[in-house]
Amino acid sequence: MRRLIAFIALVLAIGVTALPVAAESVEDISKELMCQCGCTMIVYNCDCSTAGQMNDVIRTKLGEGQSKQQIIDYFVGQYGETVLSAPTKEGFNLTAWIFPFVALVIGAGIVYFVLTRWFIVRGQAEHVPVNVESIAGLDAYDERLREELKDFER
Repeated sequence: MRRLIAFIALVLAIGVTALPVAAESVEDISKELMCQCGCTMIVYNCDCSTAGQMNDVIRTKLGEGQSKQQIIDYFVGQYGETVLSAPTKEGFNLTAWIFPFVALVIGAGIVYFVLTRWFIVRGQAEHVPVNVESIAGLDAYDERLREELKDFER
C-alpha cells in the first residue's frame, strides 16, 4: 500500500512539474510593439527588415531569460513610448483610453437635448389656437375652387 501511495505521489509530482508554464513567445511580444520602419504596422504583421531585426532582438532577450515586460521596457528605452502598439494606461495617456467613452456620453446627451427640444417646439406648434373668423373668410375660396373643378370634370 505504501508503494502505491509513493508511486501516485511521484506521478503527481512529475505531472505538476511537467505542466506547461505560460512562456512568452516572440509573437506575443511582437504584437505589442510597433515597427519602426515608418509603416505604422505592428511588428507581428510587418515583414520588413526592421521588424525582422526587432524579432531577432526579442528572440535573443527571451533566450537570455528576460521577461515580456523587461523586453518591452528595453524597446521603450530605445525608441520611446511610440514603439508601443497601445498607449500605457497611466498619466496623460490615460485620456486616450477614457476620452472615447466620455465623448460618447457627451454626444448622446447633446442628441437627447436636441431631440427633446425639437419635439417640445414641434408639440407647441401643433397646439396653436385657430382664429375662427379667419376660417369663415375661406368659404369664398372654397366655393370658387368647387366651380373651377366643375369645369375640369366636363
